[in-house]
Amino acid sequence: MDKKRWTAAVCGSLAGALLWGTAVFAEETHQVESGDTLWRISQKYEASVTELKLWNDLSSNIIYVGQQLIVDKTKTSTIEDSDSPSSSSARTYTVKSGDSLWAIANKHGMSVSALMNVNHLSSSTIYPNQKLKVSGNSFPEDSVSSSNLTTPEPVSTFSSTSLIQEAKKYLGTPYQWGGESPSGFDCSGFLQYVFAKEGIRIPRTVASIYAHSSLESVSHSNRQPGDLVFFETYKPGASHAGIYLGNNQFIHSGSTYGISIATLTSNYWSSRYIETKRIMN
Repeated sequence: MDKKRWTAAVCGSLAGALLWGTAVFAEETHQVESGDTLWRISQKYEASVTELKLWNDLSSNIIYVGQQLIVDKTKTSTIEDSDSPSSSSARTYTVKSGDSLWAIANKHGMSVSALMNVNHLSSSTIYPNQKLKVSGNSFPEDSVSSSNLTTPEPVSTFSSTSLIQEAKKYLGTPYQWGGESPSGFDCSGFLQYVFAKEGIRIPRTVASIYAHSSLESVSHSNRQPGDLVFFETYKPGASHAGIYLGNNQFIHSGSTYGISIATLTSNYWSSRYIETKRIMN
């Protein structure tokens, strides 16, 4: 196609968009290469594994060399004229205790990044009674009077119940140094994979997770399921970690038994325990 015909075609497309107020989509794709996993692809394109599976209608984590995957479905721009439908059809959602951005986005058919963008959020921290703009397909919410509003308390960015259920799916998975997939995990690879399933990105190594600003120290008496417990094992400082389950138990990827449940009060782990931390945003 010569330059004049190409220009005419582009102008015609834009004119159609202006007339009807259509959205111009710019989906980004990735061709699967040898050694790729959904997890590695999600990190490369700053998406979650859940989003990749949703965008590509995947029912499992199995992918194939040469497969084309949609890796970004959020790059859209809408061109409207004065007669096209406005954004006034969008609804608001009132945050409830226990909500997370991932759960709200999933309910309203949005991605977490789209939900954050439309609400100008710079972090994933949300609060009870906070009003969020959501898709026009959302369900009406009961109005909340100002007399019912209380001082905001941070809402956990994930469900600890869902997180633990996800972690337990991999019980028995063998330990693999550097492993970060269900074929084999090391301790931090396991944590990163499970938290990513809940829409939470954490660093790759135990030391960097321990030092990350999104974590806050938790006392023994306030320890809750879903918290991270850290240990000093083969080198000074935090070098091993697991997810606290409650009743002094935690799930982790150990070099002997792989993904397994251990007890904080055992002689081995109690002597190596450092601290408990909680992801706050």
